[in-house]
Amino acid sequence: MAQQQQNLTFSSPGYFGLNTEESPLNLDPSYALVADNAVVDSNGRIGSRKAFAEYTTAFNLTYSTDPLTTSEDIQCHSIGAYPVGGNVEVLVTVSVTQQSAAGAITQQDYFLCKVNNPSSDVFEVDELTIPSLTDASKLTNAQMVLFNDLFYVFSEGNDPLIYDGSTVEAMSASSGYFAPEDDTGVLAAKVNGDVACAAYGRLWVTGVEGDYQNIFYSDLLIGNRWFDGKATVTPGNETSTAGIIDVSEYWPNGQDRIVGLVAHNNFLLVFGRNSLLVYTGVSEDPAAIGGLTLSDSINNIGLVSRDAVARIGSDVIFIDDSGLRSLGRTIQEKSAPIGSLSVNIHKDFTSIIDATENKSTISLSYWISENLVVAQFAEKSTAYVFESRNPAPSGGLKVTRWTNTNFNRALFYESGDNARVLLTGSRNNAGVLEYKEFLEYTNEPYIFKFETGQLSFGSPANKKFLKKIDYTLASSFVDAQAVAQWGYNSRLEYSKPFTVTSTPPALFGQALFGVSLFGGAQINIRRYKANTKGSGENVVIGFRADIKGNSCSIQEINVQTLLGRIN
Repeated sequence: MAQQQQNLTFSSPGYFGLNTEESPLNLDPSYALVADNAVVDSNGRIGSRKAFAEYTTAFNLTYSTDPLTTSEDIQCHSIGAYPVGGNVEVLVTVSVTQQSAAGAITQQDYFLCKVNNPSSDVFEVDELTIPSLTDASKLTNAQMVLFNDLFYVFSEGNDPLIYDGSTVEAMSASSGYFAPEDDTGVLAAKVNGDVACAAYGRLWVTGVEGDYQNIFYSDLLIGNRWFDGKATVTPGNETSTAGIIDVSEYWPNGQDRIVGLVAHNNFLLVFGRNSLLVYTGVSEDPAAIGGLTLSDSINNIGLVSRDAVARIGSDVIFIDDSGLRSLGRTIQEKSAPIGSLSVNIHKDFTSIIDATENKSTISLSYWISENLVVAQFAEKSTAYVFESRNPAPSGGLKVTRWTNTNFNRALFYESGDNARVLLTGSRNNAGVLEYKEFLEYTNEPYIFKFETGQLSFGSPANKKFLKKIDYTLASSFVDAQAVAQWGYNSRLEYSKPFTVTSTPPALFGQALFGVSLFGGAQINIRRYKANTKGSGENVVIGFRADIKGNSCSIQEINVQTLLGRIN
């Protein structure tokens, strides 16, 4: 005979984020098997992410049109922020691809642009006049570095560009420029590398003339004055403390190439593809006695791409083939991949890294105002998003997945009292996007999706007859269309649509969507019931909601079920 009906309550289901590593049969309800387009909100609930909203699609560019062109695609690529007084200017690289009716590329043009604000609520992308480049197409993967009140744009094989807030010039044409040279002559006419950082009063660059074994560093506080070998080949460069670091003999595995340069805590971190070198003594004259010293080297840990690294508080995190790594843990553990921050999704995360053919499309960014670390896989239009405040019990960070992520790079910056996250690399003429509010730039809904593991309710041998699911949801702004989902033994077999009702903000409210997660509208917390059917050994519960100008979070799930005989 069937037992009495039981009620089981799951508060804050999915609060620990995704966990696809443990068996679904043993998964704690505080984890989620699916958490798409979701974040863990400040109240400890799994809820919908904000939108990839339109920031601007207005481009002021000058180029010719090929007679065979029938369509154009404008894309934004690299992005950087340049402080001017108390404000911030945003620079982006832009490509325009023209195509014929048959889909053939008829013409391509590349630009360095500034995002202007001609009025209080209108933004435009304006072309900056730049000198001729060896290969302008490399601007699409440029690295932008702020140094000594100037903005430097490094791209592969090109003379670096210097922006002073009004004009752009080539580094080799700038006043006082000294090319890298030693007593044998000029080593490189231009510092044309594409991997760079600014730290300890100098610029550090590699990839010059395609060489990723040597790091060129500039003179102290002078970003266009380079190594002279102390031979005074060029008069006027006698006092330069610029230099070169040859790392080719220090790779722990015997052979590697530099992928990224990062400054952190008085160290210079030299990331190889499969190794990590840690240098100290970089804050003074690196070539002086007691100067630059190799402090540590780590094998079998590297960086998948130049932009797959981010500084977060007192630590540096980066993407290695083994997952999302912490510099602090990596140095402690050496080559042992124990402390992966992506441990809860290890197979999924390493699989998407391996499946990405162009590793340069993988990037990592820290969105301080959102407490998020975003690993973007642009080639796959997928991002894994890590909550940086509190780790899950496993030791990894709480993580969710975002789908249809139409961007390559992200930039968090603050200007005055405002904090923004801008997204570039957007396709289909989407322009520059902004992470805010809940209305997508396409004006189409995006899907917030949640799914539990298999729930046995402490009686794995008994058959379950699910009778009712109550969802306690927090929502705001406008009503949303949602779907209750359930099933047995790993399958969501049944569904029931319903409407999530919301309380709109005040008519003249100052924060329609606000700065906080759900903004100035009143949060409507309400229980929604779904009568269920079917039976099976284990129960799977899901939820799906359309997000279009609304928000939605799951506060609690209550399940009413009958337990049958032991099978």
